[in-house]
Amino acid sequence: MYATPINEGSVRKYTLMGDDYILLKFKLENPIYFNIGDTIKDGLFEIVNLVEPDYNDEGGVYEYEIRFDAYYRKWRNKMFFFNPRFGGIEPNWSLTANLATHLGVVLRNLEYLGYNFNDKAYDFNIDSTVEEVSKFINYDSVNIIDALTLIAQEFKCEWWVTDNIINFGKCEYGTGIDFILNDNVDTMSRSKGRDNYATRIYAFGSARNIPQDYRPAEDGVVINSISEKRLMLPKGVQYVDAYPDMTQEEAVEQIIVLDEVYPSIENEVTEVREKELNTEDGKLWTYWVKDNNFEFDSKWAIGDVMLVFTSGSLNGMEFKVLYSNATKEFEINRNDTYGETLPNNILKPKVGDTFTLYGYDTKYVSEHLLEQAEQELLEKTKEYVEQSKIDPSVYECTMMSDFMFNNGNIRTFEIGDRVNIYNPSFFADKRESRIIGYEYDLAEPFNSPNYSVGKTVPYSILGDLEDKVNELIYREK
Repeated sequence: MYATPINEGSVRKYTLMGDDYILLKFKLENPIYFNIGDTIKDGLFEIVNLVEPDYNDEGGVYEYEIRFDAYYRKWRNKMFFFNPRFGGIEPNWSLTANLATHLGVVLRNLEYLGYNFNDKAYDFNIDSTVEEVSKFINYDSVNIIDALTLIAQEFKCEWWVTDNIINFGKCEYGTGIDFILNDNVDTMSRSKGRDNYATRIYAFGSARNIPQDYRPAEDGVVINSISEKRLMLPKGVQYVDAYPDMTQEEAVEQIIVLDEVYPSIENEVTEVREKELNTEDGKLWTYWVKDNNFEFDSKWAIGDVMLVFTSGSLNGMEFKVLYSNATKEFEINRNDTYGETLPNNILKPKVGDTFTLYGYDTKYVSEHLLEQAEQELLEKTKEYVEQSKIDPSVYECTMMSDFMFNNGNIRTFEIGDRVNIYNPSFFADKRESRIIGYEYDLAEPFNSPNYSVGKTVPYSILGDLEDKVNELIYREK
């Protein structure tokens, strides 16, 4: 065990979905060899990268600058597999599923690694701000931390860890603290917003279950190689504007595609039949499923018919199926795109599981499915526009030391605390926001700490902030 005073330059830094560490600086006449896994603060922070001191020839001392990351940040050193306990260690795999199913894979990886928090298994919590939808994510040789960020990015939310809980949603609390320039804020800077933005959006849904004769070349409708094969907004609605009464000159047009929206119905498995096969590669299982309340015909197919499970152990996974008009069953074709050959005797369909189908002409099921999907596309487009109006800037606020010292009752603020920013150079009135990051001196936390304030958080993959050039930022008039 080694003990050191808190020296100048030692800091605490935390950014939502990003850095979370304590940086210690000290000098030694004789080197000490620190290892990955060495900890401080009751094991809550630990070394996750190799430590190499710098030797100072003039002072004849070894200078250390050791970063101790929060306990969960070591997950970055572990690859993300679909089902490692059963040998599913394929590094490149994909999954279409709801958020809970994606996070279930995360928990399987942590359990396999033997990771826990104070002997409590990790679990997850999803707050009400996250929409209950399924998303396709391709995991291409990513670590567990980057997998969490990919998941949050696809589900348009944030992630953070408290004790043994992995939280997904919106990290925002409290009633609002005033950050006022020249009052309790010494300096305030704003990151530049993106230059590319749109004020008028043309939206398209998925190409799934869209017949070839779907709304061909209508007057007043944008038709191109994308829209001819994809779900469109309802008839009479060409686009969604960011604000009403927009002039032609104010309209900056763009197109988005919402692949998760397509005409479909939810089916329920009422019968399951299975057959076990002995092959050179071991045992394999074939499964047939049936929905006794659903009439289907193989002649309705407009390509490969695909079945997507929406609940059960195969939730979010999709499989090519062959339909038998004689037995009224869907035969599930096995695939290995999920890290192992599925279905198997563990991950398999069961009575009560729900699923949807695509690859067929929906007019044979109901003439209203297309119209219902078009309306869903319109509502999601409106939601997208409203969310995109949020100020994307990040405000760096260096606080006044005397305010933070508070006559010895030192003030501290946490990630997610709501704040009201006042700065007449940026806006006429206050801007409601929240804290998404901070950095302060460990020895004197009241000494000009910096708080990052913003409504949105950039997603960081492999440590590099990615500027998503295809992301649209909608500006209010």
